[in-house]
Amino acid sequence: MADDFPAAHSMDTTWFAVDRDGHVACFNSGEAGAVPLTAFAGDEAYEMCERLAQLLPRGPVAYDLTGRQVPGPEGAEVWHQAQEGGRGYPVLLFLKSLDAVREALASGQAVQVPGGDRLAVTFQRLPPEVSRRIHEAGACLACYTLYGGSEEAFDPASHGLFEYEHLTDNWISGPYGCHARPVKPLHVDQLPPDVRGLVKQMRFDNLSFAQTPHLQPLEHTDCASWEAAWMDVTGKRVRPVPGREEDYADAVGELDHLADEGVEVEPPPGAEDEGD
Repeated sequence: MADDFPAAHSMDTTWFAVDRDGHVACFNSGEAGAVPLTAFAGDEAYEMCERLAQLLPRGPVAYDLTGRQVPGPEGAEVWHQAQEGGRGYPVLLFLKSLDAVREALASGQAVQVPGGDRLAVTFQRLPPEVSRRIHEAGACLACYTLYGGSEEAFDPASHGLFEYEHLTDNWISGPYGCHARPVKPLHVDQLPPDVRGLVKQMRFDNLSFAQTPHLQPLEHTDCASWEAAWMDVTGKRVRPVPGREEDYADAVGELDHLADEGVEVEPPPGAEDEGD
C-alpha cells in the first residue's frame, strides 16, 4: 500500500471488497466516506473499473430504495432528483403504483425493474412532461438520476458487483448504502487471478452484501477518512474517527442539529474533564 494512501481519500475514491458469500462490491467514497486501509482503492481501482467493464458481461440489475436513504433521523428526506426529467441521463423511479406509467411501459419508453419491496421503473430518457405528470399525480415515492446507467459508463451492478455509495455527502463520514445489486451476483473466483487477489484485500467475512443495505466500514476495520466524525450504521450515533480525535471537537461543534434529532453525539475526548 502506498505511503500516501490516507491522503488519497480527501477526494472521491473507488474501492472493492468481498463478503462472506464470495460476492464482490464496488464502493464509491465521495469525499467523506471511510475507506479500509487494506482495500484496493485509488487511481488503480478506477483503472480496474475500466477493465471490468470490458471483461464482464452485462446482466439485469435490482434496486433498493432503503439503500439510497440515510439510516436514522437523517433519512427522513425524500429525493426527487428527476422531477423535471433526467437531464439526458437514465432515471430510476420508485412508485406507489404503475398507473401513471402504464402508457410508457406499453410503448417501451419505461421498463419495470426489480425494486425490492417497491415498484420501480427506469426510463432511458424521461421527458419532462411525463415526469411532471407522474409527480403531479403523487405517484412517485422517490426518483434518482442514474449517472452510471449509460452504455459508456461502468455500471457495477450490471456487471455482477454490488454497488455502494457514501450517503452523507461531505459533512460527516457516514454509512454507505447499496444503491444497486446484480440479479445474478458475480463470485470472486470468476475473476482473473490478478484481479481476484486485489479485490480480496478487503473482506467482510461476517457480512452478506445481499442482506446489507447499509454498511459502515469503520465498524469492521481500520479506515482512513477525510472527516473527524463518523456516523454508525443505524444513523443514531456519532463518534470520533480513530486518529482524528484532536479535530473531533471542531467537527462536533457543527453537528448540534443531530442532537436535536435524537442522535447520540459522543463528547470530544476530555470534554467531561473540562466540565468538572
